[in-house]
Amino acid sequence: MSYDLFLSRDYMIFSSAHFVVGERFIEPLHGHNYKILINVYGNQDEDNMIINFYDIKKVLQPIVDGLDHKILVPADNKLLEINETEEQVIIRVPRYNKEYEFPKADVTILPIENTTVEEISRYLADKLMWNKEIKKENIDQVTVTVFEYEGQGVTYELFPRYD
Repeated sequence: MSYDLFLSRDYMIFSSAHFVVGERFIEPLHGHNYKILINVYGNQDEDNMIINFYDIKKVLQPIVDGLDHKILVPADNKLLEINETEEQVIIRVPRYNKEYEFPKADVTILPIENTTVEEISRYLADKLMWNKEIKKENIDQVTVTVFEYEGQGVTYELFPRYD
């Protein structure tokens, strides 16, 4: 028998600003109140659980805390030039003749190509995947859904047994 454990709690909500830069467009700086939903599919282990909720929380909460009330910047976007000083983060977008300067303490630079919900959900799933509790033998699949708004988001599927 397979189960679907789901988790969506207050500590899985974060407010962040971002802008998306693509080959054909640049969005203005704006923000969202993101909400995360985690689903873990599998069978009960020797303790009659798929996974302990706390094991997910202890991995996810510090990551979410690092995103909350921050400006999210994608480190791997080839259209951005990112320079950091001791106090500031300066982001240049030559293609669109734009430049941003923010206090370093207000910025989180992520190892993603863009700050889309697709990339953010994959980033969070990857962070979960490397945790030994998620890679347990009884877990078949993990999904991470990130909502920008109620009813608007993306789900990334992860198969830890096979990845």
